[in-house]
Amino acid sequence: RGTVAVIGAGLAGLSTAKYISELGFKPVVVEARDVLGGKVAAWQDEDGDWYETGLHIFFGAYPNMLQLFTELGIQDRLQWKEHTMIFALPEKPGQFSRFDFPAFIPAPLNGIVAI
Repeated sequence: RGTVAVIGAGLAGLSTAKYISELGFKPVVVEARDVLGGKVAAWQDEDGDWYETGLHIFFGAYPNMLQLFTELGIQDRLQWKEHTMIFALPEKPGQFSRFDFPAFIPAPLNGIVAI
């Protein structure tokens, strides 16, 4: 089989590379940044603090994603966090608004309770 270029090392690009390699192709992943993961990247700074871009949210209701994690053997390494959204209040500097989404109520109903 041949070589396939995969543009972007975000979640879609990396999973595409995995699946086309299983079909016998050689993936070559091209990424412009020095951090893998795209919109769900995380990295550690010089002080040891972790930063998560968090531009996309991953929920447990995504069966394809959970299947990918199972195939990779990393499903036991997921760190589920409480779903909380915190917003700065521009009209009140230093104050924040918080929405807590309860885990025992399925989405999107938990959003109604949070608000």
